[in-house]
Order: sequence, then C-alpha cells, then structure tokens
Amino acid sequence: MPRTSDRAHPRPSLTEIICLAVGGWLVWTYSWLMDDAYVYFRYVDNLVVHGEGLVWNPGEYVEGFSSPLWALLLVALRSLRLDYWVVVRAFGLLSFATFWWLAVLANRGLTVDRVRRATAYNLPLIYLTVCYGVLSYFTSGLESPLVLVMAGVYACAVLWPRSTVLQVLLGVSPLVRPELAVPLVLWLLLAGVRTKRIPMAAIVSAVVSVGGYVTFRIWYYADLFPNTFHLKDELWIAQGVKYLWDTLGPYWTIPFLVGLAALYLALRRRLSPGALRRNERITMVLLALPVAAYVTKVGGAAIHFKDLAFPFTLLVLSGGGLLETVGAGWGRRARMWAIVGSLVLGLTLGAARPRQLLRHPLLTSAGFWHHTVALINDAALHRSPSKGLIPGRGAGLHMLSYDAAQLRYRSQGEGGPTRTENWCFDAYVRPSHRIIHSRGLTEPFLARTPIHTDRPAHRFGLELLAEDIRRVRTAYGFRAGAFESALEDGRGKEWMRRNLESIRRIEERVYNRHGFMRSLKLAFRPPEVIWVEESETGRTPRSPR
Repeated sequence: MPRTSDRAHPRPSLTEIICLAVGGWLVWTYSWLMDDAYVYFRYVDNLVVHGEGLVWNPGEYVEGFSSPLWALLLVALRSLRLDYWVVVRAFGLLSFATFWWLAVLANRGLTVDRVRRATAYNLPLIYLTVCYGVLSYFTSGLESPLVLVMAGVYACAVLWPRSTVLQVLLGVSPLVRPELAVPLVLWLLLAGVRTKRIPMAAIVSAVVSVGGYVTFRIWYYADLFPNTFHLKDELWIAQGVKYLWDTLGPYWTIPFLVGLAALYLALRRRLSPGALRRNERITMVLLALPVAAYVTKVGGAAIHFKDLAFPFTLLVLSGGGLLETVGAGWGRRARMWAIVGSLVLGLTLGAARPRQLLRHPLLTSAGFWHHTVALINDAALHRSPSKGLIPGRGAGLHMLSYDAAQLRYRSQGEGGPTRTENWCFDAYVRPSHRIIHSRGLTEPFLARTPIHTDRPAHRFGLELLAEDIRRVRTAYGFRAGAFESALEDGRGKEWMRRNLESIRRIEERVYNRHGFMRSLKLAFRPPEVIWVEESETGRTPRSPR
C-alpha cells in the first residue's frame, strides 16, 4: 500500500501546474448550460424564491431531477441570492481545481515508491485536462462536475481505503448519481477484504446521507425512485454501444489506454505486480465497468459524453504513475524532453473534437457547426447563442439572478395558464405557469408510459398525450380525480379510461398528504404503467421492463 506520509501533500510538477492553468481556462471557455439544468433551477426557485416547495408545479409532488445532492447544493447557494450563471461557472472552476488535486494524488499513489520523488509527468492529468468532453462537463448546470470529482475520489479511495475523509465522500456518491451506488457497494466489499476492516465511515456516511434522503423522498414524493428513473430505464443496448463509441472514438481513448497498458507490461519484466499497484489499477477498472455497462444498457444519453464521464475518467486515472516509473533513471535532459513530449501530446489530444462538430469549439462558435450523429448531440448545440440558454453578456438584469426570478413571478401573477413545454428553459422563465413537460421529464403519467424511444430519454409520441393532459388540467385543475371528472363529462380520452386505475394510483403518490406511514406504503407499491395504443401516440408501445 502507498505510504500516505509521502503523498498526502505532494509538490505539483511544472507539467501539473500548467495543466491547472490550461484546464481552468478551458473550463471557463467551454462553460455552458444544458436545457435540463433549468429543471433544477425551477425546482430550486419554487422552494427558495417562491415558497412553493421542492416541486415543478405547486402542489404536485414529483421528483423530476436525477441528482439530489446537486439540487440541495443549489438550494443552499440560491438561498444566498446568488445568480445561477455565476454559481455554475464558479462551481465549475472550484470542481476542476479539486479534481486536479485528486488527479495529482492518484498519480503519486500509483507511482512506484522508490521513484516517488522523480519528475511527475502525469499523463492521465494531461489527457483529461485537454479532453473537450471532460472539460465541458465541469459546467452544464447539471451534476456533472460532482460526477467528475467523484471519479477522482474513487481513484484516491482505492489507494487509501482507510482515509476517513474519502470514505465519507464515497458514502454520499449515490446522491450525485443513483448508478454510483453500484461502485460504492463494490468498493465497500473490496476495501473490507483488502484492509480486513469494515469501512465504517463510508457505511455511516451512506446510511445518514442516502438513507436520510430516501426517507425524505418517501415522505415528500411517496416513491422510492425519482421520476427520471421511470422515464429512462429501458433496454437499448444497440444505441448504448453507439454512445460508448461516440465517447471513446473522438479522443484517441483506446490508443491512449493501450499505450498505458503497454508501459505497464514493459515494467512487469523488472518490477513486481505489488510495486506497480496492479490490484489498485484493476480495482479502478472494476469500479468503472458497472457504470459503463448500465449506461450502455439504457442506450446512453442524448448528448455526447455526459453519462460516461465517471467511468471514462476513472479508467484514464488508473494509468497514472507509469511514465514516471519508466523514466526514473533518466537524466535531466531526458526528463526535460519527456516534459516537452508530454505537452506536445496534450496539444495533439486537445485538438480532438466530437464527431458532431465540424470545427473545434476553440476555432468557431460551435453551435453553427453542429450536426447530430447516431441520435446524439453535443454540448455545442446548447452552448449556441441561438438557443438562448446562456445569459447574454452585458444584460442589465441577469435572467438567472435572484431578483430577476422574483420580478418574473410578480409580473406574471399567481395561477397562470397551463401549458405544455419540451424546453425546460421556457418552463423556467414562466414560473407562475403550470407546465406539463411533454417529454415526461417532470410529468408522472408520461414518465410511466412505455412507448418507442426516438432518442435516449426522448419519446416524441408523448407530446400527443401531453396535450390531452393539458386539456384535462385546464378544465379540472391539478388535483386527484381530475381525469375521472373529465371522463364523467365525456371530455376524457380513451387511453385515460383504459388506464383509470393506474392513474388513480399515480395520483395517490403525486397528491399525497405527507403522512409518513401512508407514503411508505405507496412507495413500496409496484410502479404503475400507462398503456397506450399506437394510434394514440404515433409510436409503437414498448414491452414491459
């Protein structure tokens, strides 16, 4: 096991300092907001600014976001009356600096003990610092910076499994993304076997944080899973494989990992597996693979790189310390040439771009050079000024400021009209309107309707059902029994009549009265399903999961 006394406070090398500066500049340059970020913003503003609760529509208890920890962080920061655009960029820079330090630590931990004071080239950090996909997701307005930081935390926790701080951070990781519960369980098992001790700090952290939030979810939303789980959980491996290649292909990832593996095999001839941290490297790979497998299983995401950020980063970090070991006996001149070569490699890799972009984002306004590949878009589409998701520079009253949110709510008045929207931004700028998300992201009935998926997490056929729901809601309000009243008056649709029992059961969850025992019973009830015909949506119904 690496000695923490020599690695707890390593001195960053010149190469690593350059990475910090270049990476920080690129994070700021690539900063953007994904449309889905406005889901978080609407939920948080309804709680903090408007006093309606952590909801999408007042009185309707649906958890339409994927990361509880990110939502809670935004609640805390918004309570300080901060502008979301300022929060996203500042948090992105802070997250990158944290990630950079974790990558430095991981590289030292994977370096052979007897060469630990040699020059740190840190090839994984160079690679990740210039990778467009990685740097883009230190912003976005989503939980992505937390995901990338967690990849660094897991890498370091593999090397120092007894660290209390790292264990506590691992314990909260499922609140960053639900699928991180799988690597957490694996780490607990492997760390327990390796150290012959129960990692109590991680277990207590998970019980308190994850258990505490799940208890809140049951009480507040009467469900074990967020609405997004019901919407996105499916089997679409063919698309998932395309998404996997869309992530690995553009950045020379496979040749880079093969090169690191070749360095490892060359060192095996003169160093023992223990000295080369074989078990630690294998553990990092094992922790990354289940997340990659799950993302592949559900078809990936509709946007490049995002859902594979954790396994991608952890796999790259597992190759740390190899070049340092190879070059341990090099002279001063050879080491300088190695540094120059590493930086040249960084420039070469930094020129790589996603297949969706015809030019590199640093060379043009990427939004004008974007095209969809394999049903996948790039961040550039959301970053484009034409989408209006990023506040215009020089605006007098920032559209994402606390004061602007209050002003919009007052000017629109309470009890606004009911609308269907598929762009979350349009819903955010209409805080007093009742919004039915026509792709099902925050809509409980649509999320539970299994029909053909046009793109990952995008079922365009739901838009017809959303319009049916809007008519019912406009006439009968957002309340339990609204669909039943519409059917009694002859204003409902046949799919509502056919699924009336499921609709009633969903309404029990959505309009629960926060009685814990009653909510607990509802939460452990099997998920409801809304079955529709092809003629009602224009899409083929999917088979049950």
